[in-house]
Amino acid sequence: MHRICFLLILLKISTLNAFGEITPYLVTGTPEPKIRVRVSKSLKNVIISGTDLNRTFHIGNQKKTFSGRKKIKFNCSLFGENKRFKKRGPTLLASLNSMTGLVTVGDKKYMGTVDIVSSVGNDSCDVIQETRLEDYISGLLAKEMNSAWPLEALKAQAVAARSYALHKMETDHVSKTLGRVAHYDLESSEKHQVSGSFFDITRNTDLATTETMGEVLVTPRGKLTPIFFHAKCGGKLLRPDQVWSNAVSGYNSTPEGNYCHGHGTKDWDNKVTYKRFVSFIKWLQKKKLISVSKKITGKKKIKILKDTKDKNNMRLYWGDLHIVIKKPLFRRYFGRFTFPSNNFEMNWDSKHNSFVVSGSGLGHGVGMCQLGALDMAKKGWGYRKILAHYFPGHKLEKAY
Repeated sequence: MHRICFLLILLKISTLNAFGEITPYLVTGTPEPKIRVRVSKSLKNVIISGTDLNRTFHIGNQKKTFSGRKKIKFNCSLFGENKRFKKRGPTLLASLNSMTGLVTVGDKKYMGTVDIVSSVGNDSCDVIQETRLEDYISGLLAKEMNSAWPLEALKAQAVAARSYALHKMETDHVSKTLGRVAHYDLESSEKHQVSGSFFDITRNTDLATTETMGEVLVTPRGKLTPIFFHAKCGGKLLRPDQVWSNAVSGYNSTPEGNYCHGHGTKDWDNKVTYKRFVSFIKWLQKKKLISVSKKITGKKKIKILKDTKDKNNMRLYWGDLHIVIKKPLFRRYFGRFTFPSNNFEMNWDSKHNSFVVSGSGLGHGVGMCQLGALDMAKKGWGYRKILAHYFPGHKLEKAY
């Protein structure tokens, strides 16, 4: 698990930019950062165990070291009964680490330090892992990809995940509710990135992490931006602004080349009832996500104009009212089970009196298609070429 440390001197190194050209840049000896990841939330009880544990209660700064194997239980529901805690926001309660480098939470072992933080309502606890960024990336690869995949695919994922994580750390704003008082940089979930524990790290994931250590994708001006990835695009890539409201530079909306064809889940079909579709249109109007001149009420015939998977918008008539809907809004409202991707077409099925949705892919469709990266790696592509394909407006640089 030990990695070679970089010398803290200026080193002139060459790398490939997004177009495969050699460009020089400098590594300034910035030390590897630590990342704080929320690995569990809203727990009523937390059981921590380990060997030679060091425990710090931050309220009162009480420290204690336990020799040998020790199990510590936190009853988090008690904090909600304490008036002093109800007035606080999320509070760092305790931190635990071990001389072995491993702390067990429940049945999972984590490297680094484990923090116990009171939840927003102060009636439960969140568990936060603080560890070296490279250890975090190595564990993540087995969750976001598959540790048995080709090394070059894992290396591409390592760079993408590291770039995303560093951007979250740099912006320091993981939660619209908590803002800058959050005690973590990102959470382990599909909302951000799914991280792993100590036993998820393999020789393959560790090698992919080590061989790309510190490498991130940045804009031509050297700025970190959110680097997105998803399971399977189904043949079409989207820009961030086509899926969410925010525009991010360096992305193109282009046919992916269908590298993911034949991998993973097959094409999918689902149905949406007339009643649910009407509720969806009313929600769009309420949220001002569509431009309509009349209030949508009652029952009227819905006619969908010719729709295909390659179209990013759906055009339909509600009676005589013309409506244009961005396709990602369907996934936002109905969820990822009804709409596994934004790559779909919809038509009315009079026989079953419902709308039939036929789609390809899995995920939001922005950035790197993981199954596409797998196919490219199997074809002999290196991770730099894979990243250049998916992020043509970015270049590869060393962050530390």
